[in-house]
Amino acid sequence: MLEFLFPSSQISSILIDDISFEIKHTKRKNMKRIVMRIERQNEIRISSATGISRKRIHAFICAQKEWILSRNRTLEQPFLQGSVLYHFGQEHIIEYHNGDFQLHEGHVFINPVNAKKHSDDFYKSSARRYLPERIEYWREKMGLCFSGLNFRLAKRRWGSCTAKGVITLNPYVMKLTPTMIDYVIVHELAHLRHLNHSKDFYALVEEFVPDYKEVQMQINEFSLKIIN
Repeated sequence: MLEFLFPSSQISSILIDDISFEIKHTKRKNMKRIVMRIERQNEIRISSATGISRKRIHAFICAQKEWILSRNRTLEQPFLQGSVLYHFGQEHIIEYHNGDFQLHEGHVFINPVNAKKHSDDFYKSSARRYLPERIEYWREKMGLCFSGLNFRLAKRRWGSCTAKGVITLNPYVMKLTPTMIDYVIVHELAHLRHLNHSKDFYALVEEFVPDYKEVQMQINEFSLKIIN
């Protein structure tokens, strides 16, 4: 059952199987798709174009009902045995054990007591091994120079670039496929020349990732599956 609690042009809350979800709806002028995130329990974040109708938002949420409930349960109990952890876009089924964090043949063996810390440490280590080589590859290909490279865990941003040329990459980017990772790197390197999201910026990105729009869409869709 899905039911709006407050009938108005702006959705503020919705009832899904007797669970009340607060809805935070951000409207952006140039968005062409509806994007949904659930990063806090019982809270749905929607981003859409400014002219999107309440009816269409409702239909979108209805279509995602099972995912919403599953994601909400995961936030209550993260790293459940049998759920999925991603690395390079591949699924690894979580199995509990008392030893060290291990990836093996489509499974990840993790101690549930320290699951979050061990998982974060794994992504940090993987990022430090893999990303410097890829960013050097693309830096040379694009003919650009950066002044520093940092790694910082974040929930919402894959990376950033400062006016001083310091690039920061989110180790969680290691959950994405290699193609998606390369796009994130090219995106941040392009900011060394254009510290904005102008037409010139995207023209530079397109020069090195011709299908960048499709890759962006894949990242948005893939992000919905990432649960830890």
